[in-house]
Amino acid sequence: MTDNTKDYAKYIRASTDTQEKSHQKHDLDGWIEENTDIDTTETAEYVDLDVSGSTRDREDYLNLLDCIRDRELDHVVVWEISRIGRRGSIIQEFFDACEDNEVTVHITNGKVDKIKPDGTNRFVADVVGMVYTEERRQIIRRTKSGLRRARREGKWLGQTPTGFSRSDEGYLHPNLSPDYEAGETSYLDVVRALEAIEDGASYREAAREIPNCTRQTLMNIYKDDERRRWYLEEEAEDERVDAALDEIDRADD
Repeated sequence: MTDNTKDYAKYIRASTDTQEKSHQKHDLDGWIEENTDIDTTETAEYVDLDVSGSTRDREDYLNLLDCIRDRELDHVVVWEISRIGRRGSIIQEFFDACEDNEVTVHITNGKVDKIKPDGTNRFVADVVGMVYTEERRQIIRRTKSGLRRARREGKWLGQTPTGFSRSDEGYLHPNLSPDYEAGETSYLDVVRALEAIEDGASYREAAREIPNCTRQTLMNIYKDDERRRWYLEEEAEDERVDAALDEIDRADD
């Protein structure tokens, strides 16, 4: 049984999923009930939701660090080391602060159960931090590789341009049969609106005649030389858009 005169805090980092947060909280409360005489409802609780562990810019993480450095705590309980962070520099910062200010970190679900201020298990914690950092790098590499492969295959990534649609396979197509009730805009509607602007209509006047397209959107398209050509000349420097525009010619044949 630990000394119940000491001050404890719980730290939780979870997605917005309520079940995930509750699972961590249940584990931390269970550990405190089993190892101390402290009422878990009176234990300080720091919670960051929907914030990546790759950044230290987390409100309650920074508040917890301040409390540690102000020597207001003696123990911090976390579910696993990855909850503290997923970058080695963040994990080292946290454990350095705990070591410098005599704070013991208790881990309820990990390869080590505690990291003490005298350095006990610190080496393992630092190794775990390096593993998380490398895992994150591998994920980033795989993501970038997937994006590059998708571009090479001619797939469209990001927001679909006005008047276009994207197939389930990821390829761009001019939207010639829009579902207006679903908020779609026809490629041909955009063409007619831009032609009206060319003939002297205002952006607002042209926007009134086109479903699901704002004045600002028309202005952005018209003032962008490259994008304007997509609609008025059916040409594009981007090969993915140019391939989609070829469908206009095929439809006319």
